[in-house]
Amino acid sequence: MKDTDWIILNELYKEPNLTKVSEKLYYSQPSLTKIIQNIEEEFDTRILLRSSKGVKFTVEGEYLAKRAKEYLKFMEETKNKMKSFKYETRGILTLGSSYTYSKYFLPDILYNYSKENNVNFNIVTKQSEDLFRDIHNLDGAFIHGKYDGNIESILVDEEKAYILSKNKIKLEDLKNMPMISYSTNNKTKDILNNWWYQNFNSEPTNQIFSGYVDVAWQLVNRNLGYVCCFLSENFINDYGLCMTPMLDEKGAQLTRETYFIYSKTQDKSNIFDDFLEYLKTRVIKK
Repeated sequence: MKDTDWIILNELYKEPNLTKVSEKLYYSQPSLTKIIQNIEEEFDTRILLRSSKGVKFTVEGEYLAKRAKEYLKFMEETKNKMKSFKYETRGILTLGSSYTYSKYFLPDILYNYSKENNVNFNIVTKQSEDLFRDIHNLDGAFIHGKYDGNIESILVDEEKAYILSKNKIKLEDLKNMPMISYSTNNKTKDILNNWWYQNFNSEPTNQIFSGYVDVAWQLVNRNLGYVCCFLSENFINDYGLCMTPMLDEKGAQLTRETYFIYSKTQDKSNIFDDFLEYLKTRVIKK
């Protein structure tokens, strides 16, 4: 079994409802059901019974769920202790960050902090929802969007949504232009997709997938289409692209928030406390 399997069993035992647990852990319900089936095949036993009120654990399932709680506690204690060894010997902070934050903001933060503190960094770059799931393996993470859980969230930045195009456009022009999409987290996708369907109620024309948002900007510069994205106030428009604000039905510009998150329960080192204080005084928005 994987660590994620133990986490799922533990959460289902606390909240015996597949729909609620799938939403909490950001799995689709079919994926969650398949994981449960794989666990049952591994142990050659039935661990869950479905009912109109949700799911009920069998005797074997209850035993596994209790072992899951013990295992997760053991792993958390072990990881915290191993991390404390690293703090004592090398002074390492393990930080997660989304791709765009890692590329455009994080280097300056780490450089300025390192000038005043003798510390090494281990940077993990993933999508925001993956960093949220893995927060127990990190000291902290910079993620896009608000996530609920056993974490502290501190606002770091707020970005505004724009349509970037080679030339000036009207909204009605977009239906006949190729949209250039890129890899981003699900919360960002939801904001942009909802805006699109509220305005057009149809699929975009001839979508081009660029991989990364900065590659999308290059394609826009070649006049291959347009891109909808969020930009920070210090964005440098190197290509001189036209920036059309994306407004909601009330005329307000769409925004996306970036947070620094960390676990509420995980033991904190003096190094982390110093770094957090640095963020609060030098980086985090008041």
